[in-house]
Amino acid sequence: MLQVENLNAFYGQSHILHGINLRVEAGRRTTVLGRNGAGKTTLLKSISNSGPRVEGRVSYDGREMGQRIWFRRAKDGLAFVPEDRRIFTHITVEENIELGRFGASPDRTVIPPAQIYEWFPMLGPLRARLGGQLSGGQQQMLAVARAVASHPKLLLLDEPTEGLAPVIVEDLAKIVAQICEEQKITLLLVEQNIWFGRQTTDTVYVFDTGQVVFSGSWAEFDADETIRDRHLAVA
Repeated sequence: MLQVENLNAFYGQSHILHGINLRVEAGRRTTVLGRNGAGKTTLLKSISNSGPRVEGRVSYDGREMGQRIWFRRAKDGLAFVPEDRRIFTHITVEENIELGRFGASPDRTVIPPAQIYEWFPMLGPLRARLGGQLSGGQQQMLAVARAVASHPKLLLLDEPTEGLAPVIVEDLAKIVAQICEEQKITLLLVEQNIWFGRQTTDTVYVFDTGQVVFSGSWAEFDADETIRDRHLAVA
């Protein structure tokens, strides 16, 4: 499904990612962990072609992406929920979700509104409310709902738990896991919340200073205590 090979990413003269190799099989779910500044968000922006200058190879669904523009990648079935959510504050919840459906294509039918509100029961009573009138947790639910409305093949989530109350984090973990399982959506999650990653994914990569320092299962991650101490602990 997703193959990243010898990926280097740059902002101006700043070299952020260094020779990244990463693979996510179709239908699988993967977390990328790392401290702030480790290059996690840059990875997702490189895959979606929405920011950095990229060298190396990104292959998705059997084809090399090259310089394919970001909205074409969305039509190919890639959905990206950025860290800052990018909710349209001046239109309603329902209209935000409707915009997400423009990412669909003939081979991927849109998700019906009734199904969206079944997955996200918090949003149902709020469908006529403006995006700017939502709480942070409600906006995050809306951002994910908008992304899955197009029935993507690959979902990229960037730090979805940041700033959320624990009860919202728990609800979001259940929802993301359920949707990916039911719709066979491949997931690449960037997180610092290890608990959330465990609940939603089955494999894990650890980044440090723009490099992969670990990849494996959660059991392998747990078996090596030095990984967390050396690359995830905050000094």
